[in-house]
Amino acid sequence: MTDGTAAPTAHGTTDTPPDARPPRLFASRNPRLYYAGLVFSQVGTNTQLVALGWFTYQLSHDALVLGVVSAAPILTMLLLSQAGGVVADRFPPRRVLLCTHSLLAVLTLLLGLLAHSGSLRVWHLVVSALCVGGVNAIGLPTEQVFVSEVAGDALLKKAVTLNNVVLNLSLVVGSSVAGPLMGAVGLGGVVLLNAGSYLVMLTALLLVRPAQLHARPRQPGRRPRVRGAWGYVRHSPGLTLLLLVIGIVGLFGTSLPSLLLLLCSGELAARAGAYGILLAVVSVGSLIGALLTWRTKVVLSTVLGSSLLLGVLELVTAAMPSLPTLGVVLLPVGVVSLVLRAGLLSLAQLQTLPEFRGRVMAVFQLVYRTGWFLGTLIATWLARTLGPRPAIALGGAAVTLLVAVVVVVMTAFRAMSVSLVARRVPRVSFALAPEPEGRHRRTPRHMAADT
Repeated sequence: MTDGTAAPTAHGTTDTPPDARPPRLFASRNPRLYYAGLVFSQVGTNTQLVALGWFTYQLSHDALVLGVVSAAPILTMLLLSQAGGVVADRFPPRRVLLCTHSLLAVLTLLLGLLAHSGSLRVWHLVVSALCVGGVNAIGLPTEQVFVSEVAGDALLKKAVTLNNVVLNLSLVVGSSVAGPLMGAVGLGGVVLLNAGSYLVMLTALLLVRPAQLHARPRQPGRRPRVRGAWGYVRHSPGLTLLLLVIGIVGLFGTSLPSLLLLLCSGELAARAGAYGILLAVVSVGSLIGALLTWRTKVVLSTVLGSSLLLGVLELVTAAMPSLPTLGVVLLPVGVVSLVLRAGLLSLAQLQTLPEFRGRVMAVFQLVYRTGWFLGTLIATWLARTLGPRPAIALGGAAVTLLVAVVVVVMTAFRAMSVSLVARRVPRVSFALAPEPEGRHRRTPRHMAADT
């Protein structure tokens, strides 16, 4: 179909004529519907998560039980993430999302009825969390693919950026309204409202016009396989580099919010609401980062520079002695974090052939969430042993050092070039070395894995 956007090239990038007007994300009906539904769904989900966390601790008075309920969805997501990637590549994403959101609505409705009747128990919460994690293992990579079909490759970066903005804002809104809502309608009311938010998302998906989607070409007789995605990433230097970066950031750079909570409950305990203030500062930084990403081109140098800078900023965060100074540093932390996430996800999709995108995004989700899970455990142990400040500093140092090692090694083996671009503001440029001509005269194994 043609809608004025540029056609994707073989590598997933777009060739836009120099005299063409830049496309706008909300110029067509489908993106408006999708993001309207996403806002309602994410606000409802985050409100329920905050309310369920509070209720779980009040019901059990055991931090271990709270940890089990929080970790249960991550466990099933890790186990089923690769199967979710296969589903995303094999079936039309819109139909898959209709199924996953319907299942989430039913699970949420059952949980809300149990809470409303006063019959909700801890084992109900654990089982529900496991089921939700299993559904999300299929839904999350499918959503990444569906975003590219809604927006098209020409607008993919803006669509991914907007996704991150919605996630950050919904977390802030959900955390803010969860307490008052629980006081007004109880836990059952909060959960039932979230079930209603899924209905809004389902309505938006039903109203999306399939004929206006940037649907991926499907080849008959070819079935997606998990090994095809891993082979694809392994034979793609750009994707391998991005996977290494997201693994390092996931393992050492995502535990900052939990460490800030420990810092606020310790040194900053005298300042009421300190943790909420710091999270709000990070969210404001994320909005600034979204504006920068929206208006500028995201390239490999942006991702690598942001990851190096994120580690440095976390090191500086660990040295800040007071709440005001922490806020000053956490504002750019929010900016860099958003730029890094949006850049990683958009570049990973644009460097992947459409028929592999679901499985490749599932690989990225698996590596990131595994790193986040293990990194949180390591950071918590370090915080209990050494204190939260040393734990923050060690995490930041690890991110910067390991990303720098990856760049140095790839440069030493001539897989990457690093140069200083002399402009009004000099900057360091990173670029992958071009592949030798004739390297893949036959179809590479990762491309033939699905035949």
